[in-house]
Amino acid sequence: MLMLAFLILSVLVGYARRGRLRHYLEHPLRGLWLPIVAYALEFSFGALENILPWPPSSWLGVAVCLEYAMLFAFVWLNHERKAFWVIAIASLLNFAVIAANGFRMPISPVVYEFPIFEDVARRVGAGEMVEYTLVGWDGPLWWLGDTIPVLWVIPGLASVGDLGLAAGVFVLMQEIMCPKKRRGRH
Repeated sequence: MLMLAFLILSVLVGYARRGRLRHYLEHPLRGLWLPIVAYALEFSFGALENILPWPPSSWLGVAVCLEYAMLFAFVWLNHERKAFWVIAIASLLNFAVIAANGFRMPISPVVYEFPIFEDVARRVGAGEMVEYTLVGWDGPLWWLGDTIPVLWVIPGLASVGDLGLAAGVFVLMQEIMCPKKRRGRH
């Protein structure tokens, strides 16, 4: 949801700057299907747990590695755009913390400080959200996990990587909507 909010904000700011979405056609992104499939895979983890006959511990690492391989391929295909360097670093931070915690995004004890996240803590603790794990303050790289409460739009928890991805998407949309004019030789 954070990403969607930043995408909408970015489009609004782009239009306020007199930019246009039609500029996308001048220099379209390559491999745009890659992040779409990657995020679809991530959103299907709960369904996969119910469909596959194996426990998540046997397939989750492979699924997460496949998801991030697609994201990094998308970054590589578009690395000439400055925004993709932010997206690459943010994706690397998220992958590092997930890999360090058994291929699950760690949720820090901050979740217990806000009553609004009570259901999230219960569901993760009960194993209903297979892609997450509750960790203590001593969990591996916990500070890179979901530790930042986002209480606007739809409340949730975000990681440093999530904020970086949101910032990267914002900058990317500005690059797309408001391209800099190339100077010709005189």
